[in-house]
Amino acid sequence: MILWLASPAWAHRPGLSYARLDADHVALTFAQPELSTLVPIGADLDASRIVVAEVTLDAATFTVGGEPCTLGDPTLRRVEDDGVEIAAPLDCPPGEVTYTAGFLPKLAPGHRHYVEALGQPVAVLDSNAPTAAYTGASDPGAVAAQFLGLGVEHIWTGYDHLLFLLGLLLAAKSLRSMLFIVTGFTVAHSITLSAAALGLVSLPSGVVEPAIAASIAYVGIENFWKPAPKRRVAVTFLLGLVHGFGFAGILAELGLPRDALTIALVCFNGGVELGQAAVVALALPLLLWMRRWSWWEARAVPAASVFVTLAGLYWLVERVVGGA
Repeated sequence: MILWLASPAWAHRPGLSYARLDADHVALTFAQPELSTLVPIGADLDASRIVVAEVTLDAATFTVGGEPCTLGDPTLRRVEDDGVEIAAPLDCPPGEVTYTAGFLPKLAPGHRHYVEALGQPVAVLDSNAPTAAYTGASDPGAVAAQFLGLGVEHIWTGYDHLLFLLGLLLAAKSLRSMLFIVTGFTVAHSITLSAAALGLVSLPSGVVEPAIAASIAYVGIENFWKPAPKRRVAVTFLLGLVHGFGFAGILAELGLPRDALTIALVCFNGGVELGQAAVVALALPLLLWMRRWSWWEARAVPAASVFVTLAGLYWLVERVVGGA
């Protein structure tokens, strides 16, 4: 509740200051009347810049594992009606950053200091509790490993996506046709996954999840028509666009590190592809071998397709009713 009340819109009000901390930048905002009690601020802001920095930024500390971060040259500007922002580049090694607002004891008793790190509220500090910690710059290697593993895990535990793949594999008549179909699905969901994760497009989960269930039911039904490979590639591409939004929903829940966005996105998508490739590599040879027996296509494929269809319809009803 305190973090919500101390929103950035109030950052220039006397008695409340504001810190915005990013992976490579820090900005502190104060009400000019209150800041002027500590240091005079003239009409020429650039002339006041060094003095203000000495009172505010130089009194603050940023450390990672006890090692100090490096602050660059400060800038000073006016914000809104009576606010003053002092900002500087911030260079910290990967890890948890400890921020101490050492200037707080110099301000009026009861002053509160709102801290936001990487776009998220962290703490409201005062002279008795002037320290907050947040995760700073991401380690690219750790981010890559984490999101690659999450991509593999998601496809292996995403039973709806696995069943969709099974429905496609059941109709495979050759390795070549199946590779085209899987490639179409991969390209499609990579497009929407990337676009949605970057905020270029958006669909609510109440639409995406039922649509994924409907795509599973459709594939099961389509198996009875014995679709031509070219038609299935086209249909799979369109359905893959829907599944990409589902993958993006998982990413949204996990939260992408803003300073390693590209790495996280590429590696998560790569993990999905690795998990998918492993499933196809294990299942497809077996299914193609089973096609040697006449009973497989005459009985087993229709029975399995009925199961895929019913599962898709069940999930469709469940998600529609559950989201109503």
